[in-house]
Amino acid sequence: HASRALNSMRANHGLGAVESAVLGKGLLAAALMAALLKDPGSILLRIDGSGPAEGLSAEAARLPSGSIRLRGRLFVSPFPPQALGAESAEAMFGSGALTVTRMEGQGIPFVGSVPLRSGNLNKDLPYYFLESEQTRTAVDTGIYFIDDGRLYGAGALLLQALPGAEDSFVSAVEAALSALPPLGLWFSQGGTRENLIKQVFGRFGARRTGEGGIDFDCPCSSQRFLDHIAALDRATVSDILANGPWPLETTCHYCASTYRFDKETLEKRLGVASKG
Repeated sequence: HASRALNSMRANHGLGAVESAVLGKGLLAAALMAALLKDPGSILLRIDGSGPAEGLSAEAARLPSGSIRLRGRLFVSPFPPQALGAESAEAMFGSGALTVTRMEGQGIPFVGSVPLRSGNLNKDLPYYFLESEQTRTAVDTGIYFIDDGRLYGAGALLLQALPGAEDSFVSAVEAALSALPPLGLWFSQGGTRENLIKQVFGRFGARRTGEGGIDFDCPCSSQRFLDHIAALDRATVSDILANGPWPLETTCHYCASTYRFDKETLEKRLGVASKG
């Protein structure tokens, strides 16, 4: 489950409950897909919509250790009243597209996209898998909040039918899925992954084959931002040096970390760049 990771996401971005639920479910979905990668790599999941929430970008990187590193952002935050008052995810995002970029090892990125059908990733992601990979898939993401709006439990599940799976077996698993407790509530009450697998899928011979941690952890740094600034075109850099403002403040869209640079630091970095 990912309760700690999503609480870090919420704290970093300063999100309200609705925004936390939307971005959190996007990150959970990306994490599920990253866990399917055979080699270290990453999944970038985007929703681009015409509705008041506009969309989101969620990235999950599978590290060599097997753990998952998350980062992401909403395209508009806080949500406007039209998004907060929307009766469904479909009304929140409107028409648009769900796009998945998969990078594995040193290979060429694979990009697949399908039209948004509902804005609900529990429904749209199975449609993506069926259209792009011809794989029957079930997805469940759940987040539970307590009365004061704090995120108290989060978890997700992805199941796929392997080639050759008998229809009767798939139907039985689908019936078991329909009996699942809300995953966010399950983990908020102290439920474990092992007990969930045993209680819901034990009769199908399910067993754990591995595990890894999951964290909200962006690889950005002050040095990376300095390098990005140094790589800007000469006119832009000259304008920054001449007009500031100082300290120059930059913010990472994916984790909301802020980095500040004084003029001397930037001039020193540009001097190194010009000599190199």
